[in-house]
Amino acid sequence: MSSSEKNVFEDQYLVLYLVGALPADEADRLDQLSIADDDFAWRLCKIENDLVDSYVRSELSGEMRARFKAFYMATPQRQQKVQFAQGLRQFQVANAPGARIADKPYKSRARFGSTFLPSRIIPQVGISAAALAMVLIAGYLLVQNAHLRREARDARAQYESIDQRARNLENDLKQQRTAHTQAQTPPTVDIAQLKTVSLLLPPPTRGLSSLKTVTIHPGTDLVVLLLTLESAEFPGYRVIVKDPATNQVVWQSSELEVGSADDKKAVSVALPANRLKERNYIAEIAGLTNAGRQRIVGDYPFHVVLR
Repeated sequence: MSSSEKNVFEDQYLVLYLVGALPADEADRLDQLSIADDDFAWRLCKIENDLVDSYVRSELSGEMRARFKAFYMATPQRQQKVQFAQGLRQFQVANAPGARIADKPYKSRARFGSTFLPSRIIPQVGISAAALAMVLIAGYLLVQNAHLRREARDARAQYESIDQRARNLENDLKQQRTAHTQAQTPPTVDIAQLKTVSLLLPPPTRGLSSLKTVTIHPGTDLVVLLLTLESAEFPGYRVIVKDPATNQVVWQSSELEVGSADDKKAVSVALPANRLKERNYIAEIAGLTNAGRQRIVGDYPFHVVLR
């Protein structure tokens, strides 16, 4: 929009904008223009000052005054501007050379309804009154600055409090994770410190004469069984220890790989010694196929003696 197009707005039109009397689309257009154009913003600011002064001087018509109070003074910032103008007006009246200030209304620019808003009237005050007015303005600015500093200090304190609570929650979460990890992770065991006893079991044969015996002394941790195989045709094996009297499973291993013992193929497995009592057991070995199925390939009986 060119400068000449901006100047086509009459003062009365801008006054109607300030008191919310324009249609929404026209008000939006002036909102955007007041942000995008500095010259228009300065002109609008001057008319706004005139409007506030006229309200303070009780120079607005009834309808215009009602619109001013309902729309313009709807925000705290504008209320403060009116309050400041009222305070300055009272100060000027109190310090005028005569008993009162001669407010000389001059030619109005236009009319809203039956009456129109007169322009600002510049009071004629003495030099001392002007100096006091400057002091009043400076005091007002100091109060506003103090208020802003207090709000900034309160906001900073609130942010620091929230930040501290966030750090505390993060530390609590780390401690809970550490405790959970420690509870889920079993203590490490030094295998070299464990007491073990081993038993080599040959391929199963018929008859009890082949029954092997393992002696478990107090303090023994593991019993290692070496189960020799006639052939190793499966990719993996599993060992299941049963009580033959009840056919109850006492213990079973995970998937095992084939090793060697005395130049023979064998599967070794270590089971906790405290699972065994003084009786006969059967170590049942099953071959595992690639499809996940298992097939029993042999039973290895043995006898346990506790000393």
